[in-house]
Parts: sequence; structure tokens; C-alpha cells
Amino acid sequence: MSGAIDGIKVVDLSRFIAGPYCGLLLADMGADVVKVEKPGGEDARNLPPFAKGESLYLAALNRNKRGVTLDYRHPCAIEVLTRLIRWADILIENFRPGTMEKMGFGPEKALEMNPGLIFVRCSGFGQTGPLKHRPGFDAIAQAMSGLMSLTGRQNDPPLLAGTFCIDYAAGAHAAVGALAALHSRNRTGKGQVVDVSLFETAVSMLVGAIPDYQLNGAVPKRWGNRDRCAAPCNAYSARDAWVYLACSSPGLWQRLCRIMGRQDLFEDPRFNSDKLRFQNVEELDEIVQSWVSGYKADELVAMMDKQGIPCAKVCGIPDIVNDPHLLERQQIVEVDHPTVGRMKLSGATVKFSETPGAVRLGPPLLGQHNQQVYQQELGYSEAEWQRMQDQGVC
Repeated sequence: MSGAIDGIKVVDLSRFIAGPYCGLLLADMGADVVKVEKPGGEDARNLPPFAKGESLYLAALNRNKRGVTLDYRHPCAIEVLTRLIRWADILIENFRPGTMEKMGFGPEKALEMNPGLIFVRCSGFGQTGPLKHRPGFDAIAQAMSGLMSLTGRQNDPPLLAGTFCIDYAAGAHAAVGALAALHSRNRTGKGQVVDVSLFETAVSMLVGAIPDYQLNGAVPKRWGNRDRCAAPCNAYSARDAWVYLACSSPGLWQRLCRIMGRQDLFEDPRFNSDKLRFQNVEELDEIVQSWVSGYKADELVAMMDKQGIPCAKVCGIPDIVNDPHLLERQQIVEVDHPTVGRMKLSGATVKFSETPGAVRLGPPLLGQHNQQVYQQELGYSEAEWQRMQDQGVC
């Protein structure tokens, strides 16, 4: 079966994470995504981890795409980019603002070439505003947005998230924007610019903290692994691993008391309401931790599952790659890589009943699809293609 956006053509000029992740999501849903790199490869090809000299970091973000190379500084690149823009439904770029304009392919020019083009721009701070000139990275967005001030334990320094969550979220926002712009184009026939920034993506995750400060003057604290408004909700140390237990309602708390054999705690004046449990969270966590430490993690998870209490072992990557639930839902898949061989990657995350996404292509080698794309998609003859190779255009 075809993917949900089968037939949509995407030119991905982006590097590193946010832009490539946007292209990855579109590719998973069926789009034909052509990843364009400089002839020596984008800088992410030099980032670890590696297998047989190939960057697995880059592979994970670019599977399902065809790969071509292009020297943007070569005089012939203008014609090649012009053909790519006219061929595409969606263009993705995450250069610093103004770079595409300097290349002669800003939105105004690109939309003149292809009035139906969806021009997706990912950057640190957006295409307008006093900070637009700054380079932006995930960690900078976490720091500036306030998210870092909320992460970690109360008396410890601010902490980065364990993955590039803002980059991935910005890429997801960009993909949503691209799909919405496609829907608008179906009604109007007009393309448009989609402008997504890391900084604003991070700020969007603050949600209730913004009005809470504005209306109540509240400044959120760092709570470590605890929930910000309910208890007991924390990571506890079992005999062989950590588990996360979440009892965020009176019903769940009563069930936990029953399992613990401590019905007295449910009536205890320190813990007999949501508010009181949160106010006395230190004492409550000590009691729960003492009980949890007598069991193995799998035993606890099984007990909680029977009673409908949210609980999970804190898993490591070895647990994830062999997780039977993820394998059955094809969230962990194996693909072929020309150099590395069979490799496991995360699969298509959005599940469709009628137009399922799929991993159709492994990660491309540098310039793997040059001849195919240049000749079949862009219309260059064999002689033109050979001359471009000889001149170092691609």
C-alpha cells in the first residue's frame, strides 16, 4: 500500500537534526525525499557513533531518503538548484537565516520559480526578530527557553535532557507545518513559507508555566524525577533496577496502599488527599522507597500491572532494541545499509490504518543516487551528467 503522502516530492538541503528529522517523518509517510549534501558530505557524517566508518548518527536521520551531492559554490549549482526547486513540492533548509537569499534562492525567488512550493525553514531563532542572526543548537534552546532551569534535582545545577529533544520536536513541528501548508495548497494552489525555530519550539513546551507566572507570580522549581503536582510519582530503586511509579489520583493511591499492605496510609492525615500527599512528599517517598526495595523490578511491574497502576522499569537501550511490544508494532526495524549491512533503527512512529508508513530505503551512501536523480528526475542527459561529474559539480 502507498504511504499517506505518496507522490509528494521533497528536497532536503538540511543538516544535523531538526531539518533531517522533518524530512525523515515525511519520508516515512511516503514522500520521495532527496537528501542533498556537499560533495565531501555534510558535517554530521563525521559524528559518532560509527560502524565500518559510517556515522550511525547520520544514518538514523536519513534512512528512507535518496542521497545526492552538489557543490553549492560551483557556477552550475544555480541551474541544478533551480531544477530541484521546480521538481519539488517541499523544500527543507536549516541554514542560518539569510544564507538561501545569498545563494539566490530565498523564498521570494523560489516561489517565483515554483508557485506551489512549500518552503520549510528550520533555524535557531526564526527568520525575523532581533536574534535571527544567531546560530542555534538544541542545548542553547533548552537554556534560553527555561526548560533547563526546570530539569534536574532542586539543589543541583540545571540539567540538559538526555537527548536532543528540542531538535526532534522542532523537526516534528516543521513536518506538521509542511503538511498543513500542503493542505492549504490543495485549496488555494499557492505555496508558502513555513518558519520553525528551536527557541520557540522549546518555549511552546512550557505550557502552563507561562500563565502561572503571569497570573500567580509562580516560578517553577526543579523537581528531579518527581511529578510537579502529584505524589507518589517518582523513580524508586528496586533490588535489581530502578522503576518509575505513578500514583497520581486517590484511586491509584488506594490501590497502592492495598498492595503494600498499608491501608493505614490511605487514612493517614498526612496523605489522605492529593494536596497533602504532595505537601508531605519527602516522607511519602521514603515509605514507598522502603517497600519497593524489597522487590525486583519485574515483580513490581507485574504487581502494578494487575492493579492498573502505571509503573515501568527504567530501561536501557539494550532493553529497547529487543522489546517485544516495539518489535510487534514495527517501531524497531531492521534495514540494509550498503556498508554496514543489517542495522536496527526506529521505525515509522505514526501508524495509519489505510496508508501505513514504512521504512523502504536504508540510509544512503554519500551521493549514492546522484545519477538516478540527476538524470531521471532533473532531466540531465548522459553527456551532461558525465560533464557535471568531471567538473566537480556533484
